[in-house]
Amino acid sequence: MKNDFLLQMSDVQNTTPEYIETLFTLSNGHMGLRGSNLIQEIHKTGNPGTFVNGFYEKKPIIYGEWAYGYAENHQTIIKLPDIRGIILTVNGHQSDEEEWMIKKDTFKLNMAKGLIEESYRVQTINGESFRFSAESFTSFEYSEIYASKYTISDSNFSGEIVIEKDLSVNKNSDHYSEVDNDPRVASTKSDLTVEKYDERFEQLKAHNSQQSILFGQVNLVSDKANYKSLILDIKKNEEVTGYNFVIVSEILKQTKDKPVINELNQLIDDFEYGFLLKKQKEYFNKFWAVSDIELSGQDKLQKGIRFNLFQLFQNAGRNCTTNFAAKGLTGEGYEGHYFWDTEMYILPFFIYTQPSIAKSLLTYRSYVLPQAKKRAKKLHQKGALFAWRTIDGDEASAYYPAGTAQVHINADISHAFQLYERVTGDHQFMKETGAEVVFETARFWLSFGHFGNKEGQRQFCIDGVTGPDEYTALVNNNYYTNKMAQSNLSYAVELAGQYPEMITEFENSQWQDAARNMYLPYDEKKQIIKQDDSFLDKEVWPFEETPKENYPLLLHYHPMIIYKYQVSKQADGLLAPLLFPNDYDKEQIIRDYNYYEGVTTHDSSLSRSVFSILASRTGQKKKAYNYFMDTALMDIVDLQGNAKDGVHAANMGGSWLSLIYGFAGLSYQGSDLIIENNLPDEISNLAFTLNLRGNLIKIYLDNCKVRGKIIQKGKFIQLEELDNRLIVRFNK
Repeated sequence: MKNDFLLQMSDVQNTTPEYIETLFTLSNGHMGLRGSNLIQEIHKTGNPGTFVNGFYEKKPIIYGEWAYGYAENHQTIIKLPDIRGIILTVNGHQSDEEEWMIKKDTFKLNMAKGLIEESYRVQTINGESFRFSAESFTSFEYSEIYASKYTISDSNFSGEIVIEKDLSVNKNSDHYSEVDNDPRVASTKSDLTVEKYDERFEQLKAHNSQQSILFGQVNLVSDKANYKSLILDIKKNEEVTGYNFVIVSEILKQTKDKPVINELNQLIDDFEYGFLLKKQKEYFNKFWAVSDIELSGQDKLQKGIRFNLFQLFQNAGRNCTTNFAAKGLTGEGYEGHYFWDTEMYILPFFIYTQPSIAKSLLTYRSYVLPQAKKRAKKLHQKGALFAWRTIDGDEASAYYPAGTAQVHINADISHAFQLYERVTGDHQFMKETGAEVVFETARFWLSFGHFGNKEGQRQFCIDGVTGPDEYTALVNNNYYTNKMAQSNLSYAVELAGQYPEMITEFENSQWQDAARNMYLPYDEKKQIIKQDDSFLDKEVWPFEETPKENYPLLLHYHPMIIYKYQVSKQADGLLAPLLFPNDYDKEQIIRDYNYYEGVTTHDSSLSRSVFSILASRTGQKKKAYNYFMDTALMDIVDLQGNAKDGVHAANMGGSWLSLIYGFAGLSYQGSDLIIENNLPDEISNLAFTLNLRGNLIKIYLDNCKVRGKIIQKGKFIQLEELDNRLIVRFNK
């Protein structure tokens, strides 16, 4: 096993329990469990827990001052009991009631196989000692299963050891019961109704959301099942093994979902740890064969990139009714909500390497389209307006200036569908699923925007919105929003040509008119794009007078103070040349880059990857590398200081973008895909694989050139190698 596929304690920034729990989380897109202490001791530490993707509770948002159309309910992912932790009992004495000596010998996250490997030396207060080893994983073959193998060896006694998991619901105190003023962290607790279903399962039901899941466990030793505990008969100096399987069902469609229950019972009857482990290894072998990125000569960076890719893979929803939460399933940060992060930072990785997962994530947006249409209607607009932050599709952002006002999410979603179609050639999916989403979002822009006189010309304007920069709210003509809306409208026109029966000619002509005449603010004097109509007119934030400890600004200054200054939380207008590089020349990008870099705090983890990519494309190699290193190792070094609340999933997608869009210069010229060597001096070789219309293409970059090799053939493509470029031509 290569060491760069193993995350160990020596690789991480500190040993704070909450921080370790985040980094060593195991997930499979359905459920995630934090990497808490395995053997529970008398002194409780950390913030252990388990999360099910899309399993949430809601409660009314209480406003001091209410206004029409405000979001109505909080939505918060439910933290279930820790299904990883165990209590050991030896001769009537329990590990969580007495001062045992428990020494951790090994603790490894094996990213090549998708499991945790660990071992401990245990001694009770009466002197019984033994080695305790464990191997565990969240199954990708059966996503409802968390499987564990426990081995006891080197014991100095003979007798009985009992291994138990306390899956009692509502017993845990809320980790965030103390006052925590960070708005990025979940702030509600969930009370669940627990109903004993049978000897195997309890049914857990959220009171307000009315969602239910089944929850239970099975212990096996010598093919004998026990639904409460695992009892091992120990012989001195001999080795004994037992198995535990925790079952967490999919969210039930109805209270007594017989098909799901019957399927789970059949699954339990057929449990075989070796089979599940074999399938787990196969899943990860396939994943790494397509998605791995190889870097030369930088062991820490190589491991950091693989950690990011691993977390992306294991936290993505796969059932078409869930998505990718901002923290994945690794913690309570952002309450388990789905944002634009998925479409703009995470989906490109899946579209180019794991298109089936990308398709599932996109299908979720179609699944919640009815709620988006209802939201637009509530705001007296046509079409659909997707929620800024949500789990079930309804808007859950209580602060609309930095929530609902970020209407660019509509165009972000459209852009993701367009990229998926372009890369995969899956036109059938667009016809059956994606086109309606694109058309409904286009209808929103026509309704929400308006034609006005700007600079003496009739132009389409979009007023009263917030762009990606949440330090600048409720502005007119945010450049990024307008540029993305233009793309959304243009794509709708393109699809209308393919599926004319789905729209009217009049609607199509309106979309063309708005796209053609979209207003994109530009400062002729400074020769830079304007983030919005008023951004450049404001006083620049007093950066030199702001102490380092006052960042992020949102935790130390009232929004009214922040909004009156020229300061950006993250890349905003610069996203436009990243996504549409052919619309800007190099000199323009450099001018924009230099100006906006000076007023950006990078208080959002989504920012640095954008600056890295644009630096790569404009020949600023040292700057590109420095920004990239911050994205690549952000959680391993805890750069933002809040990894305890969960990984920064969008930043992990951003690290992939920095490598592939930046160092490898991936872009399109017409219908051709271009790879261009922008490697910084610190990285001499880069190798990765792209899945393009069923073709697996291995791409190699070194200091001299770019090479490509088709290792699996799909639809017809051609590769053309030039000195520093690779051109992929698709059959039109």
